[in-house]
Amino acid sequence: MSSVHDELSKILMIEQLPAMPHSALSVLQLDNDVAKVNINDLVRPIEADIGLATQVLKFLNSSYFGFQSAISNVKQGIALVGIRIVKNFVLWKAVFSLIPKSKTGSFDVAMLWQDSLRRAMFSRFLLLELKKGDPETAFAGALLQDMAIPLLLKKKPADYADVLDRLAKSPQSRLSTLENETFGWNHADAGALLGKNWKLPVPLVNLIENHLKIEESVGNFEKQPEQSIVSLSALLPSVTESVWNERADFDKFFQSILPEKSPLLTKIFDKVDREFEQYAMIIQITKPKKPLFNYLDE
Repeated sequence: MSSVHDELSKILMIEQLPAMPHSALSVLQLDNDVAKVNINDLVRPIEADIGLATQVLKFLNSSYFGFQSAISNVKQGIALVGIRIVKNFVLWKAVFSLIPKSKTGSFDVAMLWQDSLRRAMFSRFLLLELKKGDPETAFAGALLQDMAIPLLLKKKPADYADVLDRLAKSPQSRLSTLENETFGWNHADAGALLGKNWKLPVPLVNLIENHLKIEESVGNFEKQPEQSIVSLSALLPSVTESVWNERADFDKFFQSILPEKSPLLTKIFDKVDREFEQYAMIIQITKPKKPLFNYLDE
């Protein structure tokens, strides 16, 4: 693993990486437990960054929450929706600002964010339905599981673009398999390295690093439901796929951790589709052309 880390460290030269905004870093390093955090410690760094404060207020006043009265200040909004939800929004905006807006060959970062948001919403809604684990941590882990891909494409444009093009021509293949065969590492390894250098919370970095270890994760569902569901979300169909190429694997692992819960899947997919557009408008990504629910009928 050390050789993998050394190779990735050379590719993702830390001194050349964009730095996590200080305001966002201050927010992300606070504990998720409201009992352990003074709400003013969360409010201060947000309000000190006028741009971030404006974005947070826009988020809180969106139709996603549907408050009848306008939220006039950040502190009021945090008290209403909770620390975790605001932290996840700050995290998204910070990472989104650091990721190159790549579009080359078969790859478009806008589609990657569509996939990421779907996976994040799936993870949150499923854990909420099951009353297991921490849905907001799972949301963040699923959202950022592929965040290294655009940076890898920027740092190794020819070689990594070739891997992505091979994946597009052979959709039955897995990106991580092609990465490991070509480089000896994959985007989960790179994502963990980025997360550590951006000083993201350790539990979040662990979710990113291990999201491809599906068999190991689902076998430990009761102890680590967040990791199991984030790993499961990685098998959801991509917006680039006309058919769900990893449906068989998804069904197998879903049944192994949630036997007799197949009807729940229909409910979760429908909810992701219904609520995707509201959330996507806030974070400025477009709605996928094909609803997630439609893949169930194929």
